[in-house]
Parts: sequence; structure tokens; C-alpha cells
Amino acid sequence: MKIVKEGDKRKVVCPDCGLSSATYALRDIDFSDKSGIVKNVLAAVCDSCTQVVSIPKQSTAKVRAKYNKIKIPIDVRIPAHYLDILSLASQRIEPTLTESFNKHLVLYYLHALSSGRYSAYNLNSLLNSDLAKAKASKRFSLKLNNKSMLEIQSLMESQNIRSNTDVFKTVILKINKDIVQQKKPKHLSELQNFAAAFA
Repeated sequence: MKIVKEGDKRKVVCPDCGLSSATYALRDIDFSDKSGIVKNVLAAVCDSCTQVVSIPKQSTAKVRAKYNKIKIPIDVRIPAHYLDILSLASQRIEPTLTESFNKHLVLYYLHALSSGRYSAYNLNSLLNSDLAKAKASKRFSLKLNNKSMLEIQSLMESQNIRSNTDVFKTVILKINKDIVQQKKPKHLSELQNFAAAFA
């Protein structure tokens, strides 16, 4: 990969000016979907109209990382005992963990299930269990990035799950099945390594 620096010049095709020259300079870049902005990105700026005409490969990692940090708030209603399940699972993984780890555990499981790392076989059947049949009296709130939203969509499609709420319910019920109810949880050492970052 060729690394460019501030002040370097190149020939470009500007959408407004046609064939033109551009100079690499630091600019604020808006995302095309208007969801945010990345500040001080090295970009090729048209010398005639001062419009950003391209972003070098070396800057795309910064833009992608910023885009992936955009958070989408999600609120779901779940039965009160689901929060107890998460607390029990967290304590089983590492007794010093606080309640704040619960959301990280859910997101970890969401990723592991949607990526195939953990088996999602018959996941939607958990919604028919006795634990699933209760009043949803508690709010469970998270802020998710685009990747997590795609993982939710993937589980909905692959497991025939109807809503975001049902995805989170099945993930928590899967955590109960895998961690709380097992004498020797299969992925315990992996989860302990993950939890070490939060202990």
C-alpha cells in the first residue's frame, strides 16, 4: 500500500470540475448515510472547488472504526427472571463481575451464535419453554453498533425468530441452558478469558 502524506498531490476526476488536481489534506468526512462524521481524516481535496474527492486506503481503517462505533439504542421488555439468569451466569463465569457485565455477555453470545461459534440449533424452540412464559415486566437496554444489528438480523432469518425482543430472549435462555444449568459449562474457560477484561 502506498502511504500518502499531507501536501501530496495527485490527478483526480472531480464530480464537479472533471479532470483536476487534488492535494491531500485533513478534512472532516460525513458518512454517506448521514449517521455521523469522522474528524481530521487525510483525504484528497480538489484544488479547484475544495471538495473531498477521495479517501486513501490508509484512512479507510479510521473511517470504518468510527462508523462501527455508531450506536443504535435498543430497548426490549423481558421477564424479571431473565435478569437473574444473567446475574447467575456472570457469577458462574467470574464471582467478582458486576451487573454491568450482563450486557457484554449477551452481546458476546449474540456474536457467537450468529457466527456459528456456538451452536444455534433449534434456538427458537427456547421460546416455548416454561421460562419463556412469563410477563415481560423489565426493560433491557443496549446500544448496538451496525455489526450487532446485522447479527440480530442474521439470527432472526436463520432461526425464524420474529422480533428483536425474541432474539434477546432466546440468547438469554441459551445462556441459561449453557452456563447456569450445566454442571460443567462447555465454554467456561473461553468465557472466563473474555470476562477477564471486565473484572
